[in-house]
Amino acid sequence: MEITYIILSLLLSGSLLMLYDLPVIGGSILASGAGERVGVRILTPVLLLSGLLVPCILPEAGGPLAQGPVLPTGGSGALSVGIATAVSAVIVGRFSRFPAVPYAFIASLAGLAVASGAGFPLGGGLKYILSWIVAPVTCALLAAGIYTLISVSLRRGKTHMAILEGKVLCASSLSSLLLLFAVAFNNSLLFTFLPSGRGWLTVALAAGCPLLVWAAIRSNTTAHKYSVADNDLDINSLSILSLILAMALVFGFFSSALPGKVGLSATPLPAGTLYLAALFGISVVRKRALADGEELLKGSIAAVVSPVLALMVAYCLGRILDGNIFGTLIVLGIVLLLGVMTYYRRFQERLALQRQSVLAREQQVYSTHKSLSALEVRAEMTERDLRNKLDEKRKELVDFAVGVSDQKEFMEKIYEDLSSVRDMEEAEGKDEAMDTLLGALRERMYFTREMNDFYARSEVLNEDFNMRLKSAFPKLTEGERKLANLLRQGFSSKYIASLMNITPKSVEINRSRLRAKLGLQRSDNLIRFIKSI
Repeated sequence: MEITYIILSLLLSGSLLMLYDLPVIGGSILASGAGERVGVRILTPVLLLSGLLVPCILPEAGGPLAQGPVLPTGGSGALSVGIATAVSAVIVGRFSRFPAVPYAFIASLAGLAVASGAGFPLGGGLKYILSWIVAPVTCALLAAGIYTLISVSLRRGKTHMAILEGKVLCASSLSSLLLLFAVAFNNSLLFTFLPSGRGWLTVALAAGCPLLVWAAIRSNTTAHKYSVADNDLDINSLSILSLILAMALVFGFFSSALPGKVGLSATPLPAGTLYLAALFGISVVRKRALADGEELLKGSIAAVVSPVLALMVAYCLGRILDGNIFGTLIVLGIVLLLGVMTYYRRFQERLALQRQSVLAREQQVYSTHKSLSALEVRAEMTERDLRNKLDEKRKELVDFAVGVSDQKEFMEKIYEDLSSVRDMEEAEGKDEAMDTLLGALRERMYFTREMNDFYARSEVLNEDFNMRLKSAFPKLTEGERKLANLLRQGFSSKYIASLMNITPKSVEINRSRLRAKLGLQRSDNLIRFIKSI
């Protein structure tokens, strides 16, 4: 029965560590690019299991709890630690993505010790609390110092960017392997529950429990890992390398006997707390926020609330195990309070979701009204343009009809006059009549009315150009402006001569005068210059 309690406790605490801490480690490694390397993929499970198994195979290797508080000897006490840790992590996990599971584990041991009458380990407890404060501060300072050191050394060097990225990737790979082993060895506290002296049974439990946990929560852990890599760590490779190396060094330091030499204690550490501390340190150096301020605040609160909550739950569970009615009432009160808090939290979430839904609908309605208004305006403008074009076409049709009628009347008159001339007998009168007819035809050939209408339409279509031309070159005559307008529309000298009723040579002369007034050199292109106005 004792082994059953121990296995249940391992599964509870191990699930929480893998659900909250492992995605932080895996996401950091994945964001650095080292997670794509075959060697790192192969060595990842080996290093994690070896870090967990070393204290079991070699008890003299110790672990973070080698000189820590006394563990509960009974199986029910072990289960109490697991339950207290789970309750703390689940409650705090609703407010922050980074509950301090290892801190909650240690606090659960202290709560059980107080409940059993052993008293609170004041000296050791203060060392743990001090270590929990020093660890994230050290991680932030290390991350900032490593990033500064690497950045300064790279600025002084002249390494090509591709070679530099390759070196950073190699360094990230080595740092990732170090981090994996350090995290596993640091959190080997779970297996200090296992009864000593059981040999390979101990090793089998130490290896089997993580595999069972991983099989159960693998999909959630993988999703959280990619969320950390894609959303939180969208930063440069030097920052990620500094973060991984700083975390690895802090995990390694607090897994050894070195903290005891400076008045601290070897202790398991939450990866999320160190992760946020490292991001904060790098943010200060880079003068750019790499982590959301609200997330940093929630992570800091979680690091404090997790152990306090776990200590209270473990204490109450210990009193219940001793048959204390007062303790039972306390536990029921805490459970009721947690239930109310959870319900209130969910109520607030649903209320916020409803508000967001209403706001989204209002925005959608506003966007729809705005789109409809834009469509109405566009339709009105289109209708107005169509009416203007229709009126223009009607005017053109009327002008065409008038022109045809005018031409017909002119031709009929010429025909009648020619018939009259043909019937004349006097040669002198016939010549005089013919001269009159020829003059009328020549005058008609000038197309004075049509040309005036053509220039009027051209003025309207090219109003902006004519205004700019007149503003830039006010000394141009009306004929020169008409010539510039015809050249801009692409008419050749032959057509311009016909339209202006002059000879092609006169057109060339007028073009030369226009070039001179525009201030162009012989090498300048007249038409290109006119189109650029």
